Amino acid sequence: MRFGTAVRLAAVAGTAAFLFKRLYVVRRPSFPPGPGSIRPEEAKAFAERLAASPHPDRRYLAVSFAPAAATSVEPLLHGRTYFPRMLEAIEGASSSIHLLIYGFQEGEIGTTFRDALVQKAQSGVEVRLCVDEIGSAAHLGSKQLYRDLAAAGIQIVVNQGLFLDVEGELGGKQWIDWRLDDFMHFDHRKMLIVDGRVAFVGGTGIEDHYNDERFYDTMVRVEGTVVGQLQALFLASFRLHDGKLPTGPGALDHLFPKALKGGVPATVLANVPGEGHHPISDAIELSLEGAQHRIDIVNPYIADHAIMSRLLDAADRGVEIRIIAPGKPTPPYPAAAFRHHYQGLMDRGVTILLHPQMAHAKVIRVDDRVLVGGCNLDGLSLYRNLELNLLLEDAAVAERFVETIFEPLAAMCTPATVPTEPRERAWNALMDAVSRFL
Repeated sequence: MRFGTAVRLAAVAGTAAFLFKRLYVVRRPSFPPGPGSIRPEEAKAFAERLAASPHPDRRYLAVSFAPAAATSVEPLLHGRTYFPRMLEAIEGASSSIHLLIYGFQEGEIGTTFRDALVQKAQSGVEVRLCVDEIGSAAHLGSKQLYRDLAAAGIQIVVNQGLFLDVEGELGGKQWIDWRLDDFMHFDHRKMLIVDGRVAFVGGTGIEDHYNDERFYDTMVRVEGTVVGQLQALFLASFRLHDGKLPTGPGALDHLFPKALKGGVPATVLANVPGEGHHPISDAIELSLEGAQHRIDIVNPYIADHAIMSRLLDAADRGVEIRIIAPGKPTPPYPAAAFRHHYQGLMDRGVTILLHPQMAHAKVIRVDDRVLVGGCNLDGLSLYRNLELNLLLEDAAVAERFVETIFEPLAAMCTPATVPTEPRERAWNALMDAVSRFL
């Protein structure tokens, strides 16, 4: 064999092995949180260790958080409702604003958030951003937006899931991380933390289609001891990409103010691909397995076989199930995989409702338990993305989500019908067969 051919074959084999390692899913039990999980009172010490670490990697993110509490839980449907609440919190910030978001792009709502963040940074408030390049186009279509943010002194780091893994803050010293540990792992998380006292978690992006009639999403506003754990998770994510934090005794005290104890049980769940850490996936599966009376789901991408089998089993047990999915899904492939299961679900009495636009919210209510965040029910979110959800366990909160999220969405929907056209059925079956890669 000629030397050049051998080199090319070795390169192909190496690339294939690298991609296989990125796409192959290893899972270790990650829920319920074990004895080594981070309690609310340990969140600041965890963040201080990361601030002092020269080069933290994904192992620092693959931690479990012990159950905490939320003294206030406010579910918010649609950008017209939650964007004003988020901007109100930003306007009232006195010490820090931390935004971890998959999509923050140029546009009317993007400009509104840019101006709000710039104003607070110029007034002396610490503002830090973690964004994903694919979702936010920080080096492409939204380059000017990020130049404006960085020029105001806002610290910004970017997760690079497809391009060179460049670490460090925008506008500062950057370097290529040849470990390429971001490759094929997109940061799909969405949360805003203000003054370490209030947090918003959900599925939105800061993009115009969340603020008009095209995408319907949900954010939940929380206060309480759970906010400190979310703060620690943000700071760990910021340091993962070599964002700089103050060090030394008391340097982070202002980011972790004392919170009122008590309230609704709340657990932070954060999937970290590549480390086998998938507590969201575990919590969803275990919740569906334990369902006794009622399951309500709104999710744009329902394509995972493990989820589907548990829904079918729950329906066989007599659990009442309602699923809200988008009538205009973007992209359409996971929706096709979901349609392949319409017949089996409906035969068991499952109600499937289609929203007239893109129902992009990700909320699961199982009896007295609610999971809300950014995790879709497909292979990409459940196994390959960085994801964030909150688990809330309280009967009154579960009913509040039904009243403020599920009922308004259901009122807009029409019942789904089982596909009958042979070509569509074949396409749906094909998408279901490859659903692990969607």
